[in-house]
Amino acid sequence: MVQSSWFGSAIIPLRLVFIMWAAFFVEFVYGIPLSYFGIVPLTFHGLIGILTAPMLHGSLNHLVSNTVPLLFLGSVLFFFYERIGSTVFFRSYFWTNTLVWLFGRQNSSHIGASGVVYGLAFFLIFFGIFRRDFTSMLISIVVILLYGGVIYGILPTDPRVSWESHFAGALVGVYTAIGFSSKKNVS
Repeated sequence: MVQSSWFGSAIIPLRLVFIMWAAFFVEFVYGIPLSYFGIVPLTFHGLIGILTAPMLHGSLNHLVSNTVPLLFLGSVLFFFYERIGSTVFFRSYFWTNTLVWLFGRQNSSHIGASGVVYGLAFFLIFFGIFRRDFTSMLISIVVILLYGGVIYGILPTDPRVSWESHFAGALVGVYTAIGFSSKKNVS
């Protein structure tokens, strides 16, 4: 069974995107450096970033580049996989950021929702590969066509980009896809 509407399946991603835009607005208008609340690996004050980092963005371009895929991938997740959608979304959010806190580059603040985006994208891609039912494979193909380039983002190419978030999201997405691929009732 799928969500009754695309709008209904977009509620959770829309809430996160709203908070992301609100945080950016507050930082931009009031000049409050919210990146202080990013993930600073292996530091006590960086623990807060596990919860707050996906809501914080360094530029408008950074914000927009996370908004569109988060809305699309999140909506696809909740529309087609209603029963497991919340768990997949939570894992992509929480476990990705926890891994960044544990293994990310120290002395830097990791911000942005791209780790969540990578978690969702890799889940949707690999779930279709492991599950092998028509709908899941079709979703996998569409996500590969739209976001296949994300694979390059898991490699360290730009010191200003948290490739660790991308890599952690990819790991969480694949691990979650493996775990749910044998479950009977996921939609």
